[in-house]
Amino acid sequence: MNVKDMMTTQVYSCESNTPLNTVAMTMWNNDCGSVPIVDQEHKPIGMITDRDIAMGAALQKKPLWELTAQDVSNSQLLYKCDVEDDVQQALDLMREYGVRRLPVVNSHGTLAGIVTSGDIIAQADSAEDADFPFHRTEQMLKSITGHHAPMPLIA
Repeated sequence: MNVKDMMTTQVYSCESNTPLNTVAMTMWNNDCGSVPIVDQEHKPIGMITDRDIAMGAALQKKPLWELTAQDVSNSQLLYKCDVEDDVQQALDLMREYGVRRLPVVNSHGTLAGIVTSGDIIAQADSAEDADFPFHRTEQMLKSITGHHAPMPLIA
């Protein structure tokens, strides 16, 4: 099974200079907890979550309209997968790096969708395919939902 078989194709994105209040309203209005950050060619360059917004504003002690997506995601690595990747590859990336969401790119490197832990769980729930990677799904879930070491406080 390929990533394209389970990814969400209606994805809301933003650019790095988008104010956080706009990103937050995009999440609110579209019931999503993350938004890929794309460049002018619509290629993913980052990912911003609702937690990034909350923590970024709190730690920088600024209102959302004074911060941009880049201000809270600049130092994060971006993990992504290709539409033709096997689901097992996506699961392995999620498990290894402890991420719940992966932007999905097409052959041109532009944003084609997003695959989330929820997408995979929904697919697993309805899977009748003996080839579905149930064991890797379990490993991924343990990795992304487990407790992590606390991060140092930024003053």
